[in-house]
Amino acid sequence: MKGNTLLLLRFALLACAIFSAKPARAGQPVSLPYILHDDFGSTWDVQYDGSIGDGGNDLYDGGGRIFINNAAQYVSPNQQAVFDAAHNELTFPPMPMGPVTVSRRVACFKTLGCIRFIETLENTGPSPVHIQLRAYFNLGGTVQQAIPLLDEKRPGRQPVGYAFGDQNNGVAMIGAGRGSKVLPRFQYQQNNDNIDCFYEIDVPARSTVAVVHCQLRRKVPPSAAEAWKSLSERELLKDLPKDLRKRIVNFPGGDAFIGDIEILRGDVLDVLELRGGDAYRGMVKIDAFRLQTIYGPITLPADNVICLINVGTYRPTQLLVTADGDVFGGRLDITSLKLQLTSGQYTNIPLSQITRLGFHRRPGEVEEWNLDTKSLALLRTGERLRINIPPAELNLATPSGLIRLNPAIISSVVFASDENVVPQVHLVDGSKLSGLLSLPAFDLALAKSAYSQPPVNGSLSASVEQRVRIPSASLLRMNFVPEQEPDALPSTLTLTNQDVLYSQLTGSLALETRFDTLHIEGSQIKQLRHTSAGALDIQITLWDDSTLSGKLVETHLTCLLRCGVTLRIPIALVEEYHQPLPQPSPKIIQRIHQVARDLDADEFRQREWAQEQILSIGPSVLSILKQIQKTAPPEAVRRIEVITLKLTRELEKPGPNGMTRPDEDEGIFDNGPNQMPGMILQNPGVIIDW
Repeated sequence: MKGNTLLLLRFALLACAIFSAKPARAGQPVSLPYILHDDFGSTWDVQYDGSIGDGGNDLYDGGGRIFINNAAQYVSPNQQAVFDAAHNELTFPPMPMGPVTVSRRVACFKTLGCIRFIETLENTGPSPVHIQLRAYFNLGGTVQQAIPLLDEKRPGRQPVGYAFGDQNNGVAMIGAGRGSKVLPRFQYQQNNDNIDCFYEIDVPARSTVAVVHCQLRRKVPPSAAEAWKSLSERELLKDLPKDLRKRIVNFPGGDAFIGDIEILRGDVLDVLELRGGDAYRGMVKIDAFRLQTIYGPITLPADNVICLINVGTYRPTQLLVTADGDVFGGRLDITSLKLQLTSGQYTNIPLSQITRLGFHRRPGEVEEWNLDTKSLALLRTGERLRINIPPAELNLATPSGLIRLNPAIISSVVFASDENVVPQVHLVDGSKLSGLLSLPAFDLALAKSAYSQPPVNGSLSASVEQRVRIPSASLLRMNFVPEQEPDALPSTLTLTNQDVLYSQLTGSLALETRFDTLHIEGSQIKQLRHTSAGALDIQITLWDDSTLSGKLVETHLTCLLRCGVTLRIPIALVEEYHQPLPQPSPKIIQRIHQVARDLDADEFRQREWAQEQILSIGPSVLSILKQIQKTAPPEAVRRIEVITLKLTRELEKPGPNGMTRPDEDEGIFDNGPNQMPGMILQNPGVIIDW
């Protein structure tokens, strides 16, 4: 009896040990901190705010704290999270943070040695909002090495992340996927333990977007960088719910969906899903699909089609997805598909019974289409056609008059959106123009259209260009040329209809003040806007921060867009013009050249004096210094670099009314004994006499 009792006691203790070691079930609330492990010996201790603590690895003193607009910080409202054991993921509850509601997900990929953060931003308001999302990391040591993670498919763009190393660890901070349009901005310093990752996110009205970023730990930064290169980004997202994957803005993933329907693919066999819920596998026997569309007949070889989707119930239409990323919609000329089952038996399946057909993956297929760089026509019905850029100019009727635009400078034409009731043309320099297009339909040539021709003598033609005619009312958007990288300090002209022009004012303006008429060069204007006195009253801020008010003699402003187009804009349509780097007057430019010669003077005191005098002028001197630097001697070049750095920092410091103002604490406006005779600085940034 005693032996039986001891045996039962042992079983009870063993059961307690087993149940105590068992991880929490999916959907079970857990207390924080909560520890996640991977196969590389990392201990990821997730804290109350979703960040990673020390964990015994000394990788972080705090890794992944989230801030919105550099103010509110996310913290779990109830100091709990929901753990999903199947995906090794913690889901944090939503928290209102200013204009959006934020929730977090933190998952550990054991075999990758990686932590994945997902930040979900929900905007419940009636208007779109712009959010700066900041992810803050405090390393256990200080930054000793930083290797940029560059997207080899898009050379010249900013990195998608960095592989950082301190005295003990290496970690690849992955801020975006390859081919993403939303890229992070990293901020760090050598021998400092702080790393910031910034995102600029637009959240549409009553919508939700998600941002994904990952931490991949290795012993040293080169190993972390190599691990990122071999990483399949699909592995990071494949476990996510379909609705969440569609909302991710910084990793390509939306291409896997047509509307709300996910593109179906087979592995080694074709897959057919039927309306009744059955799924057939085998090989579909068809040479080509012949589709009748609203823009003309299209014939696609079966080898180029990866998925067929039936849309509708009673008279369904078919969407055909090609290996190049095209989506054609229409009605096929067949009523059934012939399928050879794995048993060798053949069966004909009615087309009306098929919901999705996914073809098997073929050798040489690309995993990512990178359609952001392609010319596309996007239709309201979900179709997506790669097109050639039309050669003819587009006529756009705007409040400023009729404008003729070469498609080579057009990034996209948006025909319908939640923000605009009229079409909007986006230019390659980032400018936006609203107006009406007179064309009832667009005659376009399909890109790589060899597969789009009907068979000739039993084979598909490879030489005849296929053209389509798409009604304007059917178009949602047309993409032509990718946008250029924006200037760091762009000059902008904002109109009352919310159009934005990245442009500079040119020519001269005559301003009638209360006592005189002043002639002002457009290149010297820092800011121009209407005053509260009346619609025709204008206030102009010059490069030296002088402010002048009055009425303009001219009825239009002449502006030169960054893409090279010159426009004349009615004064009444102007809301505000802002130029961060206006040109000084010719007299001051001449004086800058004279003073800059002393940057290489023999005496140290003379060099210091010249540097201080140039600094006192303010950021407007930057463009002139750039020209001087090309032929300056080494000592002058070094001092110009110091001046440029200080003035660039000044531009980041907002002053009254949103204007930038130099930092007086740095001694830039020190009217000491070295001040040049005849130069009086009564107010910072305002030159009275020189």
